[in-house]
Amino acid sequence: MDRKFLEFWGNFLLSAAKGQEQVETLGRLASEGTRTFERQLALFQKFYGLDKKPDPSSPYAEMWTKAAADFMKSYQEFIGLMGMVPREDYEALARENEALKKTVEDLEESLRRGGKRPGGKDMDPAEVVRGFEGLMKKQAEQFRALMSAYGKLYETGKPGKRPAERHAPETSKKREGKP
Repeated sequence: MDRKFLEFWGNFLLSAAKGQEQVETLGRLASEGTRTFERQLALFQKFYGLDKKPDPSSPYAEMWTKAAADFMKSYQEFIGLMGMVPREDYEALARENEALKKTVEDLEESLRRGGKRPGGKDMDPAEVVRGFEGLMKKQAEQFRALMSAYGKLYETGKPGKRPAERHAPETSKKREGKP
C-alpha cells in the first residue's frame, strides 16, 4: 500500500481521535461546509506533495491525477482490509443474486408442476399412445411391403420360368392365343 496514503489516513484518524468534539465533527462534515473540506484538502496536498510549488517540467494537473489515482487505489485496498466493498460492486452482486433467485424459483415451480420444462407444453398421455400406435401401424405396413418385394424377387429367380411369362400382363397373354 502507498506510504503517503497510510500517513494521510493515520494522521486523519489521529486528528479525529484527539477529542470527542472532533469525533462528533466527522459525522457533521457535510454540514460544516467548505472549511472542513479545505482542511482535508490541505492535508491531502501536504502528504502527496501538492502543496509545494509545482515543477515547471511536470504539469500540475498530471500530478493531481496521479495523486488522486494513487489515493483511490490505496483507499480501495484499505477498505478491502476492513472487509468492505464498494457500493457499485455490492449493488451489481445484489442484482445478480436477485436474478438468480428468480431463476431458481421458476425452475422449482416447473418441477412442482410435474417436471415440465420451462417453456415446454404439457403432453396428453392418450395423444402419446395414439402417436405410438400410428407409428407401429406404419412400420407394420412397411414391413409387409418389404416382405412382399422380397417374395416377388424370390418368385422371379425360380428356374424354369421365363421372365416374359412372369411379367406379361393378362392382356398380352390373350393376344398370343393363350386363354
